[in-house]
Amino acid sequence: MIMNMLSIKPPGYKVAYQAKNDTAFALEMIPEKESLDQWTEMFSVHVIRNIGGESLTSFHSLMAAKWLDMCPCGSTEILERGHEQGHPTLLWVHKCAHGTYQGHPTGKPENTWFKALLSNGNVVVAQKAFKFEPSAEAVAFWLDFLRNLRVNPRLESLH
Repeated sequence: MIMNMLSIKPPGYKVAYQAKNDTAFALEMIPEKESLDQWTEMFSVHVIRNIGGESLTSFHSLMAAKWLDMCPCGSTEILERGHEQGHPTLLWVHKCAHGTYQGHPTGKPENTWFKALLSNGNVVVAQKAFKFEPSAEAVAFWLDFLRNLRVNPRLESLH
């Protein structure tokens, strides 16, 4: 089943935050029984407009550098490069054994899987974050979920 990034949310999730401005759109979802200030899992979609000729490789490099600033002991690994509907895609993971929140160590791991697509000068990023070490089954489920997501042209028009 091909999932539409806006018409479907992950099973058992609720919208916790949504914002839009001239350059970006963000939608964050968390499990129904969690709160935004105490989440342990999050699924989010971001649209970043007019990235000025950046490639997905340079976008990933920027994200990886920011991640390593937040978590010097962390790692980043590109899992797949591809194309969907004629647009380049990138799937990668950031892992951090000891996450931080607003510059303060949490003592908890944070692992985030990303799928990005570059289309018409915009980057669409879907990401799944865990503030714990997920099981192999959870990782497999979310990687399949991310792989099956397709960009809805309506999503790009939200800018």
